[in-house]
Amino acid sequence: MSEQPRRLHRNLSVWDAIIMSAAFMGPAVSMYYNTGYAASFAGAAMPLTFVISLAACLILANTIGEFSKIAPSAGAFYTFATKGFGPKTGFISGWLMNIGYSLLEPAEEALVGITVSEVLKTYLHILIPWYVISVIAWLFVLVLSSFGAKQSLKISLVLFAGEVMVLLVLCFIILARGGFDGIHFSPFSPARSPSGFSGIALGMVYGVLSFVGFESATTLAEEVRDARKNVYLALMGSTLGVGVLYVIATFAEVNGYGLNNMRALANDPSPFVTLASRYGSPLLVLLLALAGISSIIAVTINVHNAVARVIYAMGREGVLHSSLSKIHPEHGTPTNAIVTQSVLSLVVLLAMGFSVGPSNTYGYLGALLTLGIIPVYILAAIGFVRYQVMLGAVRKHPIQNAVLPVIAAFIMFIPLSASFYPIPPAPYNMLPYIVLAYVIGGFVFILRLAREPERLQRVGQILADADTTPEADTMAIPALAKKPRNRT
Repeated sequence: MSEQPRRLHRNLSVWDAIIMSAAFMGPAVSMYYNTGYAASFAGAAMPLTFVISLAACLILANTIGEFSKIAPSAGAFYTFATKGFGPKTGFISGWLMNIGYSLLEPAEEALVGITVSEVLKTYLHILIPWYVISVIAWLFVLVLSSFGAKQSLKISLVLFAGEVMVLLVLCFIILARGGFDGIHFSPFSPARSPSGFSGIALGMVYGVLSFVGFESATTLAEEVRDARKNVYLALMGSTLGVGVLYVIATFAEVNGYGLNNMRALANDPSPFVTLASRYGSPLLVLLLALAGISSIIAVTINVHNAVARVIYAMGREGVLHSSLSKIHPEHGTPTNAIVTQSVLSLVVLLAMGFSVGPSNTYGYLGALLTLGIIPVYILAAIGFVRYQVMLGAVRKHPIQNAVLPVIAAFIMFIPLSASFYPIPPAPYNMLPYIVLAYVIGGFVFILRLAREPERLQRVGQILADADTTPEADTMAIPALAKKPRNRT
């Protein structure tokens, strides 16, 4: 009997990776549902919060891209933190990324349920409960991901292109018609924030949330051709492209509402639909709604692919059960990791959806996952610097290997600190402490692993020597598979 294959297919191009990162961020859903929160804190300076968030994420993308050249692996941040700080920190990074990536899927599935339900009710007068649609979306993602990321990415490309086009059309219409009372560039000034820099800092929480997923190309490092080069290009290209779209969209949004009407924007559950009604036509309103739905679906597809591959990597290294590293003999997909993520997502979706409602499910989980992912970004940036110090490479390229990563970490710390003070209203005031409790649980798990040091030592081990050779593809085909290397 042949041994179970343990490698993913390396059949994705740099454009596939760019699509995944860009679609993962979900430009339409980010603009539709995150800008109101940002405006409630930053007021008319809301576009500035996205400019600062773009700068931080772009610098961080450069750092992560440089790190991925050294350590291309499906468990990206898991590997990065291990390289910089050791296996214990590597595990905590993967532990935090787990709560971030894992919670995003049920959050988006709850959102697609309530959004599609409202669209059907409004335009077709068909009443279907949100949870029925959410479960259908969940099943669709499960089946699609089982056939491989390549098939998922083809659908993501179509959805992503549609949402970007519709969003840009609306923005250009708003600007061409002169906005509410003219076009103003003062939204890029901190003076437009009603509470000064603290409001901008709090608004950045939702700015960073809108960029969550820019790093997702790293989770495909074992499936992208020439990963050391193409992962970097995908990170930089997707972050810059989507970031520019965010700046244009928020600038048009603020001018469309009027600089003195930010309270109305903050309280509007669908600000871009309102703008489409004001500046466009019923057809544009419908297209905006469909673009939002497509964005949610695209994000859900890609976040599922990403988190399943992180689970796969942790199972492969022996931190989670080794059965999670099982690869489908025909499709080359991490079968058990996909099923595990799907089941966990369904449990969270239904438990929270029925207790607090689908809209609050998205809001609470979105804030929680952001607080879980930002520390991972910071660990990656500082871990990169520490690793470069160990290699003696800081003196050769001090800006690239030290200054820029530290700047990125500092900017990322701003929205993280803002989540503690000023104290936000309930239940958001409890979210940072939920993350802290989760981290403590991770350290407890580490203590258990300490009794088996050989398992902990395998955390974050990268397999670039095998992953960057032609053998990687053949190992996913039973008839051609070679015997895996002895890893003990």
